[in-house]
Amino acid sequence: MDNKTAHHSIRKQVIDLSKQAYQQLKIRRYADSRKLFEEALQLAPSDLYLMTGLGDTLRQQKDFSAAATYYRRVLEIEPCNLFALRGLGDTLRGLHQYLDAIEYWKKYLHAKNSKDVFVTTRIADCYKALHHYEESQTYYRKALDIVSNDRYALMGLADLYHKQGLESDAIEYYERAIANGVTLINILTIVGNLHYRQGNHEKSRVYHERALALDPDNAYALYGLGSYYRYKCDYRKAVELWEKILEKSSGTANLMTRLGDAYFNLGQYEAAERSYRKNLENGYETFAMVGLIKLHSLQGRLKEACDCYDEMLHNEGEDRKVFSEVADLLIQRNEPDMALQFLQHAKRQHDDKSTLQRIIGDRIRQLEEA
Repeated sequence: MDNKTAHHSIRKQVIDLSKQAYQQLKIRRYADSRKLFEEALQLAPSDLYLMTGLGDTLRQQKDFSAAATYYRRVLEIEPCNLFALRGLGDTLRGLHQYLDAIEYWKKYLHAKNSKDVFVTTRIADCYKALHHYEESQTYYRKALDIVSNDRYALMGLADLYHKQGLESDAIEYYERAIANGVTLINILTIVGNLHYRQGNHEKSRVYHERALALDPDNAYALYGLGSYYRYKCDYRKAVELWEKILEKSSGTANLMTRLGDAYFNLGQYEAAERSYRKNLENGYETFAMVGLIKLHSLQGRLKEACDCYDEMLHNEGEDRKVFSEVADLLIQRNEPDMALQFLQHAKRQHDDKSTLQRIIGDRIRQLEEA
């Protein structure tokens, strides 16, 4: 076999191996793809196409360091190779080297001399990860100039505004993303929560109901919709939704306190106490303890209310007008004597020269005169 024939035979083997490797890469059989690329590179060690393919395979296997080595070898030979520039940017992002990734993606965009919405959005994502919010916003908007309804750019910009506390702007872009086909449950619940925080309670309800239509057991949507009914003072419906969360999980501190408050407002005191105490099993929690103080007061369990009050002071170091709330509650229930006893106990727990003791003392005098 002469040299020309041998060369032709080797070239044919390289082409066949390359085709097989890219086919395996396309169907995500990365181990087979890698083996085929490596076999082909033994026959043609300087082939840029093979090095890029192997880089892509290694990147998909999350072997980012090895992938970067092959992309860099390509760029040493051909500095403007588009596939290597883009692949190296993606690889460096995988290594969390965001500024370097941005550098190579920008070179890619310049070398391509055209607009690429995917790479532009990735640049914006990396700037956001670096907390370079102005640059991030600029590139998201560039992406939307290319494709006005691109879901990833819309979602990225919405998340950026959300991180900055710009809730109205976040809602606008989340809703644009949803209008363009985004149906992720977590996005629906985020928008529902943002609307609730903005006082758009009916819109909040709509988004949480949409989330529950997709996943009836979604805890975030159940909690959000329960909060809507709590706002509407429909405590029975709120309890129904929140109890459903507890069928699958132990519940958060915030949930257990709100559940206790809802039972309290329904007059179901045993269930309220159960919720408050379950919350306190995991450690002290302010609102659960306050709930118990009020609950015990209404039940005429004054000693237990006072014990809980003392525990609150031990943990909080001060009383943020709980004494006043409890006294008002008892007076509304036509229990002025009990209100007076609770205030006298609260007064004794504070230093003689403290401002709070004087305030409680004034309240006691007003009650005695009444």
